[in-house]
Order: sequence, then structure tokens, then C-alpha cells
Amino acid sequence: MIVILSGITGAGKSYLKKHIINKLNFKNIVIVTTRAKRLGEIDGIDKHFVTEEEFEKLKNEGKISVDFEFLGHKYAYYTEDLLSDQNAVTELHYSTIDEFKKVAKEVVAIYIKPNVAMAKKQLKLRCLPKAVETFRLKEIKEQIKEFENNGQLQQKFDYVISNDYTDESIDNAVKLIKNIEERRYVRT
Repeated sequence: MIVILSGITGAGKSYLKKHIINKLNFKNIVIVTTRAKRLGEIDGIDKHFVTEEEFEKLKNEGKISVDFEFLGHKYAYYTEDLLSDQNAVTELHYSTIDEFKKVAKEVVAIYIKPNVAMAKKQLKLRCLPKAVETFRLKEIKEQIKEFENNGQLQQKFDYVISNDYTDESIDNAVKLIKNIEERRYVRT
């Protein structure tokens, strides 16, 4: 089973993912990107950082899937990670959910409903260039409106959870995934 976490910038996808990995022993599916590393990011843990040429080679060899562009950079997932039987978790932009589900074996899609003030605070902590920060802050407002007003988008998700960066948010996410896991074993 692959749990995909989706939501606006700063909603806490990475935050919850880290706790799901630690508490449930899920594998982290690391995205491949041509984006430069941010301060503190570690290649192979936070993302697989590759050049444009390496990205195209991986794509041509069929080693990556679900490729997309965002803010001028390319992103994709290693195909073998999407076909694995191991329980895993990843972050995913909602615009790629349908393509992801076509490739991955068993997917549970969770939308993280954010505390907007906290999401903005988290975004500002990233120390992004001012133009990028301004764009991303505007994007937060637009993406919240899009989710609230788009029934088709809402239907892409199996669950919606809240996150306010508390132990309760972590516990609720972990409990939900444990329950999903238990139901899977009852069915088989």
C-alpha cells in the first residue's frame, strides 16, 4: 500500500510523512527532481537530485514514472518504488493523483486540510527567494479555494485529515493509516 499525502504548501505533508515512517515503519518514496537542494536537504533522503540530462535518461529508460513540472523543475518517481509491495508513503501534488494511481499498485490518497496561518508560517521558514515565496503564498489561497469548490478534486481523495502540527494531528494520521492497514488484512 502506498499512502499519498497531498495538500497546499505548508500543510504538513513532510511533517506527517516523517511520523508515519517512524511510527509505522513505512518506506519513504523519495521523489526525483531537477530542483536544486535547499539548505539542509539530503540527496536520497529528502529528494533524489539529478541533472536535466540524468532525468531525461531515466525517463527514456522507463526507470521513472508520473513525471511533471513545477516552478520550472522536473519531478518524477522511480517506477520500481511505485510497483513495490512494501508499505510506503510519499507527498504528491493533487494534479498528478490520477497518473500516480495508474502506475502504483494500491494507493490511499489523503488530503491534509491545513491550519492556514501555520501553513504560511511554515512556508516562510523555508527561506525561499522573495518572488517564489510571494508566488507560493498566493498559491495557498488559490489551492484552498480550488479544493473547497471542486467536487471532482475532492473525490480523488479517500480521506481528509486536519493538521495543526500537534501530537494530536500525528496520532490521528497514524491511527487512520493503522485502521486502513488492518482492514486490508481482513479483506485478504
